Parts: sequence; structure tokens; C-alpha cells
Amino acid sequence: MDITKRIARYHRFYESNRPGDLLIAVRQGWVGKKNLFDYDFDRGGHLEMAADVIAGARELASRNGDLDDDMIPWVYPDFGIAIHHAHLFEDLPVRMAEWTSWAPHPLTGPDGFKRTDEIRFNPNNRWIRLIVEMLHYWAEHDDGSYLIIGHGHFSPMDLANALRGNDLFLDFYDSPEELSALMDRCVDAIVDFETLIRTVIGKQQAEIGTPFWGALGPKNAAFISEDVMDMSGPTVSAQWGLPWSRRLRERLGTIMVHHHAMGLPVQRVIAQSMSGSLIQVSDDPNYPPTMETFEKIYAESGDNAIMLDASPQNIIKHIDRLKHTRAILITGGAMEDVQKAVDAVRSVSNIQ
Repeated sequence: MDITKRIARYHRFYESNRPGDLLIAVRQGWVGKKNLFDYDFDRGGHLEMAADVIAGARELASRNGDLDDDMIPWVYPDFGIAIHHAHLFEDLPVRMAEWTSWAPHPLTGPDGFKRTDEIRFNPNNRWIRLIVEMLHYWAEHDDGSYLIIGHGHFSPMDLANALRGNDLFLDFYDSPEELSALMDRCVDAIVDFETLIRTVIGKQQAEIGTPFWGALGPKNAAFISEDVMDMSGPTVSAQWGLPWSRRLRERLGTIMVHHHAMGLPVQRVIAQSMSGSLIQVSDDPNYPPTMETFEKIYAESGDNAIMLDASPQNIIKHIDRLKHTRAILITGGAMEDVQKAVDAVRSVSNIQ
């Protein structure tokens, strides 16, 4: 797979910024590795996982054969969800599962805010050291067949939720001063982490961009999640999410965002924290799939492109409506079907 041609398409995509810019990435699964509890991270298991992830990225790319789509193979130090906040404390226990991990919320309870001053990014933290070593490993073994995601950050609001647990949803009303101080700490920790990542993979991130689950984000974009906004609604999100996410963007330059279909009411709020970037919206059970609401999603996205999952059949069915949006479509399935979807997108897209 020649990703050079694909990267050039993405660069034209972000430079163009007009309706009718469509890309299509055929992602036949995810980058493979063993279950997390099968690696001994106390005895070099992170480098074993790094090698497995390279093999997984290459195998994923091979499934597309000679298909001329826009999928970008990626490697990522995925220790599961717990590492998004466990790296801020030396003593927080982490339990590995098959594909993710779990850790306690260290600031829960009425006295939890007393630990706010303990929150700081420490490059010598165990998990940070393992991640940095994996990033160096991937940079050293880079043969041009993949790109590196340094880390998928929680947004400040998501990170505060990981630290406070469900107490956060009372803090909006009961402890605004304490929560504001905590959110400030979260911004600083995310910026410090991302700054370290950029010292390791800065050339790729600055000159090419950061891969995003098979697609490619803008140059110098930090990946963040906004899942808590989805659960909070537009009013709370505008007050407690937007100001700190916007501050994050101002300090880092660019962010790209993941959130969920259930969060369509906050799409406009999320869009206000970014510009000329990418908002990925995941489908949710018991909620209309994004391919039924994509025009509304796009209309609420400001000048940002959207990234959606779609079957080849739905892409072909809706192509005359999709051509009025700016979107990256992630699809998969039988090769005959995905080839038709790729042809349909190429036939109408400004980006060739």
C-alpha cells in the first residue's frame, strides 16, 4: 500500500475546505495485537506489543489489496482507557482486560478536590515512559507503511470525569470553583503530554498529520475525546466543556475530536472549540445511525469536516446528498461492494 498518494489527498482535503470534498477509507477491522493481559509490561511487554501492532497495521493494509481508497494504517500505544488518567498518579492501580483497562477515580468524594494539586504531568511516570519507548520503537522501525498516533487524549471535561467519576455531574452545580481549578489542571496536563509526544514524532505530526482510526487528521492536530459533553447536553457543555477545550486548542494549535451520535445536540458546541479540522461521530445503540442524520451533523459542524462510519450500500444510496458535505467516510465489507463505494465517492468528490 502506497500511503504517500493517500497523504497527499488528505492534504488537499484540508486545504480545500469546501462542500464536495469527500474521502473514503476502507477499514476492514482494527489494528490487531494480543489481549492486554497477555503482555508483561513489567518485563518489556510494551515493546513486544509495539512489534505486534506494526504487524497488525501491515496486515490490516494488506486486506485492501490494490484498492485505491484513503485508508491510512496506524500504530498506537493502546494500553486501554485507564492510562488516560492513571499516568497522572504514581500509585493508581490499573487492571488490564482483553482490549481495555480500568483504574479507580482518585478524586471522588467530598474530599477529593484536596488532591487537585497532586495532578501534574510527570515524564518519569511508568506509563509515560512505556509510551515514549514505544513511540521511539515505531519511529526507528518506520518503513513508510504506517503513521503513528502518539496518544488519544481525553478532553479536559473527559479527564475531569475520569478523576472525579460521576461526582463531576454534581460538581457543575455544587462545586464550581473547585471544578474550575481542576479543569485548569487538566488542560495543563494534556498540553504537557502532547508537547512531549511532539518532541518524539514531531516531524510526522508537523509535516504529515496525525492518523485517526484509518483516516488522517490535519497537521499538528491533537486527538481528543468529548464523550462527557454527549452526556451533559449543550448548556452544561458550553459552560464547562467549551472554554477549556478551546483553551486546549489555543495552546496546541489544532485539535480533532471524537464523540458519539447521541451527542448530536452538542455538535455545534464541539465545533466552536475548533476550526478547519475534523469531528468523528461514532454510532450508538438505540440512536439513529449517523448515515440517517449526516446532513444535520454537517450543518452543525462549522467549518470542520465530519468523519462517519457507513456501509458501502449507504454510501452509494446517499451519494447525491453526501456530495454537498465535507466528509471522510469509513467503510468495509466485501471487496466488490467497497470498490463500488470508492468509485461512487471518486465520481463526485472534489478531491481526486
